[in-house]
Amino acid sequence: MAPLTAIQIKSFYEQAVKQIAAGQFDPALKLLQQIVETNPKIAEAHFQVGRLALESARPHLAFKPLHTATRLKPGESAIWRLWAEAVALGGRQADEEEFLTALKAAPLNPLTKIELQDRFGAHKASSRRSAGSQETKESLALVSLMRGQRYEEAGKRAKELLIRFPKSAVAANVLGGAQTMLGEKDAGLSNFLLATQLDPGYAEAYDNVGRAYFEQNKLQAAAAQFRKAITLTPYLVSALVNYGVCLARLGHASAAIVPLERAVATAPDPTVSLVALGNAHTRARNYAKAEEVLVRAVEVSGGKSADALAMLAQAQSRLGKDELALVNFEAALALDPNSPIATGGKATTLQTLGRFDEAESLFRRAFDLDPTNGENFRSFIASHKTKPGDPVIDMMLERYKRSDLSDVDRLNMAFAIAKALEDVKEYDRVFTYLDQANAYMRRLYSFDINLKMLETERLKKALDNFDWFGFKVPEATDFAPIFVTGMPRSGTTLVEQIISSHSLVEGAGEIGKVTQQMVQLLSRGDQLRSVQDINPSEFAALGREFEDYIRQRIPDFQLISDKSIQTYMYIGLVKLALPNARIIVVRRDPRDTLLSMYKNKFPDGAHLAAYDQRDLAMLYATFDDLVRYWRERVPDWFYEVEYEKLVADPEPETRKLIEACGLPWEDACLSPQDNDRKVETLSLFQVRQPITKSSVKGWKRFEKDLAPMLDELRKRGLVSD
Repeated sequence: MAPLTAIQIKSFYEQAVKQIAAGQFDPALKLLQQIVETNPKIAEAHFQVGRLALESARPHLAFKPLHTATRLKPGESAIWRLWAEAVALGGRQADEEEFLTALKAAPLNPLTKIELQDRFGAHKASSRRSAGSQETKESLALVSLMRGQRYEEAGKRAKELLIRFPKSAVAANVLGGAQTMLGEKDAGLSNFLLATQLDPGYAEAYDNVGRAYFEQNKLQAAAAQFRKAITLTPYLVSALVNYGVCLARLGHASAAIVPLERAVATAPDPTVSLVALGNAHTRARNYAKAEEVLVRAVEVSGGKSADALAMLAQAQSRLGKDELALVNFEAALALDPNSPIATGGKATTLQTLGRFDEAESLFRRAFDLDPTNGENFRSFIASHKTKPGDPVIDMMLERYKRSDLSDVDRLNMAFAIAKALEDVKEYDRVFTYLDQANAYMRRLYSFDINLKMLETERLKKALDNFDWFGFKVPEATDFAPIFVTGMPRSGTTLVEQIISSHSLVEGAGEIGKVTQQMVQLLSRGDQLRSVQDINPSEFAALGREFEDYIRQRIPDFQLISDKSIQTYMYIGLVKLALPNARIIVVRRDPRDTLLSMYKNKFPDGAHLAAYDQRDLAMLYATFDDLVRYWRERVPDWFYEVEYEKLVADPEPETRKLIEACGLPWEDACLSPQDNDRKVETLSLFQVRQPITKSSVKGWKRFEKDLAPMLDELRKRGLVSD
């Protein structure tokens, strides 16, 4: 790419700033990177990259650009303040030390330096104290009353103090707290806000404002207040916990981990912090770490925390420890029969085990215990065939109108409503809710499909001009997993269910390990290294590492199937590392595949192209491109299954599939619905049913609604009318 001119740099910078303000983070980052590549000495560009990282809940990515910006403009206090904020929100001890060391040498106003240093100096936040001695004495008395739960007296005396000292932020904050505890929540919020106006450096008041917004399900507004509190006082435990919980609810679980770890290390009683941290690890899909943290939470609480037991059970269920998970759900419910976490969590676990009737009764109870929890409705509807007149439809439609529904709950509810309306054949109403659900997801997550297209081109370039058949890998493992791959919602779960119905095969689900290994193998900083530069021993080591990982995770098996969706990107590399592996690529009419993706919510941060119709079509183009790429080079290294043929004529197609897996025939493979293995994908209900072709050409019901996607597919020659 040619260097930018001065005029282009100015234009790109202005566009990037506007895009950051609008939440369009990926396009903004692309523009800023081009500026930095042309002129790495523009401090403002590095500053905006840091700002972008903070605004997109990735504070750890802000440290390097902000440090660079301070070296370029060491006297600019705004850069130092933003770096301090990044460290407060996402920095570990080493990051904090690096910031403070750099700050010591900064040519800043001494008062600014002291202010920033002091933020990290006091690891135990205390209530704000006013300047006047009488005011201070009475303010401390108010705090004591609140701690003693004497809310009426505290509220009365706080009002009196605020009359005598109208600028007393502590009095306003205590009054807000007393009013909130007495059920006067609107008045309480007003006084919390007054406290922040009277004292803009009052961290506890911002924390209280955030809690008030959180209770109203205004999660974005709440997160902004918690963020302000932590920026001012990085070791304020309640703000750290509240911020972490809020981030996890907003789909930014990974960003929640560092502040929650700081809360655990700081809190006198870390039970609540540990529960929140365990939940963040679960939402980030690091289930082993979640279990470790939550076991500690249960121990610290003496086994008396229903939330800790319920969260532990959720993590254990994800790890396949279902019997243990059910025991812990029961223990949580014994402590608190009305626990919404345990009730909904147990329902979801039973659902993945195919115990739909038991799950249904628990889901319906969860609807009463946690009426605005959209995720419970979405999970329930996934395995519930809604019929005309089912009261759950009116229940969801009514709750969808509630003003106290958070955006996250609203989008989950909208996905559920759309599926229920499709079940009852009210097709003309489906996209009213489906488009809203996907629009909410797009607002939550920044995504640029052009970066995915660029990634595909970079990958093909790294793989080009290589002798796939002449390259030998001495001492490669003879481990022989069966990989099932393809686009999401293309039938990969059904195909794995068929294969794992064989007596020799253990269905492991979406492991994801091998694709992580391939990314690490090719990555060199921001670039991809050529496959020609990879030593055969690296492939051999990668294969053995994968085998060890599987044997630790699933110790008793003969063969395993791994349904890792993105394996198709690395077919040749996988076969070099695991020469005996079998790779099955599932293909389905892109119109049905992409419609099914658009109708579903994926795990937080996964498959972000799914929430825009044109992006979906372009994503399919990258899949088709890579499969054709491998078909041209190593056609015998994988087997392709056509979903439509499989469901139209199951027996001959299943026999071909089992043969391609190198397995002897077994009749059980014709009845995948009888396979009682655990299924955690979005197809958890469908795979329990006999093979059917009912979903073939389902896109025709919504042809008008799908116009943007269909137009893009036609333009790219991927479908024809």
